[in-house]
Amino acid sequence: MHKRNNNNKVIIILCLLAVVVSLSIGFSVFSNNLIIKQGATVTPSSSDFKVLFSSSETILATNNITARTYNTDVSATAAKIDNSNPSSPSLTGLNVTFKKPYTYADYTLWVRNEGNYVAYLKSINFGTKKCTAKSGTSKELVDAACKLIFLTITFGNDNTKTNPLYGVSATKSVNDHPLAKGASEKIRVWIGYGYNANNVPVADGDFDVSFGDLTLTYSTTDS
Repeated sequence: MHKRNNNNKVIIILCLLAVVVSLSIGFSVFSNNLIIKQGATVTPSSSDFKVLFSSSETILATNNITARTYNTDVSATAAKIDNSNPSSPSLTGLNVTFKKPYTYADYTLWVRNEGNYVAYLKSINFGTKKCTAKSGTSKELVDAACKLIFLTITFGNDNTKTNPLYGVSATKSVNDHPLAKGASEKIRVWIGYGYNANNVPVADGDFDVSFGDLTLTYSTTDS
């Protein structure tokens, strides 16, 4: 009888050890799964993440964007939409002709979130600014005036312009500017000659101003 009891105890101990080993293996697998999940990242495809420029507020359209001018001392050519990069829409062909300071032109368009995620604006970028004197206009005076040719952007229905960007080219970082899935936002791109400045250099004739592509870069995160 004593031997039988010992055998029973051995069997019980072996069963308990098997249960403990099984639980340990199961917990290890569960922990590994947790680690994998915690380390996962979302890398959306171009079909899932699309932030595009549009010439229409209500539908996606890519007609040329005609500039609005405010007097006869400034004129501008139409700009073109480039949506070839689905996370960084661009506006190309920004060309304005100035005769006098304190004048400007602006382009109105919309940015649309056609993807499946909230899109966060991360940066505003524009390419090289170039000022070219027309025939009969002094290059030296145009070079001086060019320093006060600015580009800036208005978002939504807010008519307050962002700080003017005067540089030859520039990148402006942006935070806390989300665009919801399926939403659109109006954008106005302003190009002007002088802004709240005194003693603005005046050219002695017409001159052309061009900017490299204006690009907005978006991300799925705001970090």
